[in-house]
Amino acid sequence: MDALISKLQKRKSYLSNLENQVLEYILANPKEVSESTIEQLAEKLFISTATISRTAKHLGFKGFQELKYAILNYYDVERGEMNTARLAKEATVFGNNISKQIEKSFESLSESQVDEIVSILIHSNTIEVVGVGGSLPACVDVSKKLMALGKKATARTDWDELRAISKSLNKNDLAILVSLSGETIHIIEYATNYIERGVPIIAVVGVSESTLEKIATYTLKAFVEPVYFQDVDLSSRAALNSILDFILIRMAEWKKQDL
Repeated sequence: MDALISKLQKRKSYLSNLENQVLEYILANPKEVSESTIEQLAEKLFISTATISRTAKHLGFKGFQELKYAILNYYDVERGEMNTARLAKEATVFGNNISKQIEKSFESLSESQVDEIVSILIHSNTIEVVGVGGSLPACVDVSKKLMALGKKATARTDWDELRAISKSLNKNDLAILVSLSGETIHIIEYATNYIERGVPIIAVVGVSESTLEKIATYTLKAFVEPVYFQDVDLSSRAALNSILDFILIRMAEWKKQDL
């Protein structure tokens, strides 16, 4: 809007005293002028519509309608710039928050822990990746990557199948259980079944000292800031996904060395 105001002010010398009064009103009330008809503006200023038309022409426009369009256009640009700046600021805050979650998650890892987890992934016969709700997509992604790395891996969605498989694996297999709370009822049920059969468990959790963490063989802690809208879980799994990807990439590096 500043650019338009500057342009209009430069034309002041081309205007009569009455026209300058019209200009001053426009500069002081651009939003009101942009929303008024020429008749409404003339009535407010107690002048003729011809005077307003003449003022617009002396300001470099074809008429009042073109002047209104210029004001509206600058408002749109200004609003767009404000929205873009606001969005950029929000994106920066969000990105920094996610980066901190990821950084904190990796701080909890140790070299020996990573090596043990990679080793058991490589030597396990069957790998079941289990998660429900918002954690399920991460499980599906992990199972596909494990299969690409030559492992027999599955991420099932049917609860009855998950229950059945939790009662059929053995100590030579592996279960990866993903639960941000570490207290999900079904996940704890499956974990209990795995423990009873001697199946090693890698727990991926977002809360310390959870039930799942306490019974798991290995625990990967993802620091996730919970975000809920009513009962909908909108929490970002970026930190969780990053840790799992890191483990899988390390696994790929090990396999490459064995070739």
